[in-house]
Amino acid sequence: MIRTALKLIIKVLESKLIKSGVEEAILKNKNYITVGKAIWNIVDENFRISKTVEEKVLSKADKFDELLLAKFPELTKEDVAEIRQSIAGEINQGKAAILDNSALINQLQADNAILKEDLRLLTDQLSKVQSLVAVTTNTDAQQATA
Repeated sequence: MIRTALKLIIKVLESKLIKSGVEEAILKNKNYITVGKAIWNIVDENFRISKTVEEKVLSKADKFDELLLAKFPELTKEDVAEIRQSIAGEINQGKAAILDNSALINQLQADNAILKEDLRLLTDQLSKVQSLVAVTTNTDAQQATA
């Protein structure tokens, strides 16, 4: 009975140790992503404002890898590539939404231009009808007084 209880206690303790190791790995991975995003923004900003052709020729991905490995030397190149792809996917997802919105805005602007042209044509036709009605009313009034 005591052996069974001890075996159960040992299993529970082992699972807690495994769980804490997994949680630690998750927290460390979260830290990699957080720092990776900061590095991504720095690299993006540096390439956006670079002044020379040589700076533009350097690969943004290589620069990102270099900075992330400098910050976390324990990472492998595969880990860095995975983190970079994860961050790029997250950032590009937001860009896709912006592009979808810009397509929608372009469509709305085109529709608005068509509606403005229709309004102009209808206003012209209304002016012609009003002037015709005014002429007809004046003619009828003159014939009635004559």
